[in-house]
Amino acid sequence: KQWYQRRVAITAGKIEISKPQGKLVFSCNYHMTTEEQNLDQFVISEVAFAGPGEDDHVAFTTDFGNLDYVLIEEFENYLTRRGLDAEFSSTLFEMSAAFEHHNYVNFLKNVRDFVN
Repeated sequence: KQWYQRRVAITAGKIEISKPQGKLVFSCNYHMTTEEQNLDQFVISEVAFAGPGEDDHVAFTTDFGNLDYVLIEEFENYLTRRGLDAEFSSTLFEMSAAFEHHNYVNFLKNVRDFVN
């Protein structure tokens, strides 16, 4: 599969894990620029921690790739234990592509009806 042949509605998003002590917010995207990367796997770009009642937008955010490798691995294991793994990513990617395709077909029908 070539990345340019696939239409994707979700190219970026956030994973939030909330507890009474606050929440972890992972900013993710589908990284489609290298052959090594699976096209349907999300990549974490940033991570933030927001305390109780704190808005995500004011929480300290750091580039995920700049973290210590051990911490990166712990975060990835943390997400995997919660079902946010390669299978989840692939399923979300496929559902997103199907959703976008459905909306694109409806868009074309609506434009056709509008101009006729």
